[in-house]
Amino acid sequence: MSSPPPVERFKGTGWEECDDFISAIRARALWEGKQRDSAWKADFAAPLFSRKALSWHSRLPEDVRDDWSKLEIALLDRWPAPDDDEE
Repeated sequence: MSSPPPVERFKGTGWEECDDFISAIRARALWEGKQRDSAWKADFAAPLFSRKALSWHSRLPEDVRDDWSKLEIALLDRWPAPDDDEE
């Protein structure tokens, strides 16, 4: 059996870290067979927030913290891609 995809703590340092975090959560959920389970992804991600990101996450409404679909949008709103990012 292969090892699960690693997921690093999210500190809230910027767009690239946010993009990496979202991608890592999605990859881990796929590996676990939970890619369609928004509550599982939100629960898995919750203890991985630290520093500025933890403070931000703690202040989100509960319905956002508990639903990865809403949480992912909130992450992208808070740490948006630069306008000139064509990647």
